[in-house]
Amino acid sequence: MADSMPAITPRPAAAGRAPYIRLYALDCGRIEIADMDAFADGGQYAGRPGVLPSPCFLIRHPDGDLIWDTGIGDQFAGARGVTLLPGYQAFVTTTLKAQLSQLGLSPDKVRYLAFSHEHVDHIGNANLFAKATWLLNKKEHDWVLATATPAGRLPALLAASATARRRTITSDFDVFGDHSVMILQAPGHTPGHQVLLVRLPRSGPVILAGDLYHSLENRAKRRVPRFNTDRAQTLASMDRIEGLARRLHARLVIQHAAEDIGRLPAFPRPLD
Repeated sequence: MADSMPAITPRPAAAGRAPYIRLYALDCGRIEIADMDAFADGGQYAGRPGVLPSPCFLIRHPDGDLIWDTGIGDQFAGARGVTLLPGYQAFVTTTLKAQLSQLGLSPDKVRYLAFSHEHVDHIGNANLFAKATWLLNKKEHDWVLATATPAGRLPALLAASATARRRTITSDFDVFGDHSVMILQAPGHTPGHQVLLVRLPRSGPVILAGDLYHSLENRAKRRVPRFNTDRAQTLASMDRIEGLARRLHARLVIQHAAEDIGRLPAFPRPLD
């Protein structure tokens, strides 16, 4: 049975002037998939190829920087790419480290690191941030470490977590303590999947949805990938996050959707 999840009660920003926050989308690779069949458990995509962008995000807050997801991995930059799984070929055309440098930032100056979940296409550059505080979802991290190298998980990509500063997350989490950047629980894709709510000063709230959905079509038709760990939890998380998006009039960014990410004209790209 799926765990029940509490409703989110949107809270106002902390008293006083709202913090000035910038949100950047960073190009952290793409995945070319021979057959998208696994992305809907009803078989709607059988035989259909696809390409999924795999972005990272930088949130710049007066109290420090947060990296959300770290993509496929700078070590795979170049024309050859890397096979993540049979039929899943990943490519990195520009490194995360180079894009951060364009913004005047080095990985060792990032304050916080967090993941929507710990599949390989979201943790590839994690070890760059050994000096950050890692905000680790307990259910997710325990699940990844439970087996050596199951499909889609590679604990070696998280090796720096053993010595880095860590903060364990078991529920919704207010990153900077002012409600401007919130990690929200949305399990189902994986046991500890989560999304990020960012309250931008000009364009308003944005929800970075991780792998809650993989495409606009999946969102519109509430399709659940066959490889999700819990179907009922997935649907409950969709309900929870969609309800929040409606109440806040938030823009929901599907991180693997080319319509939301892949057609941006340049990286790093500010979203506010």
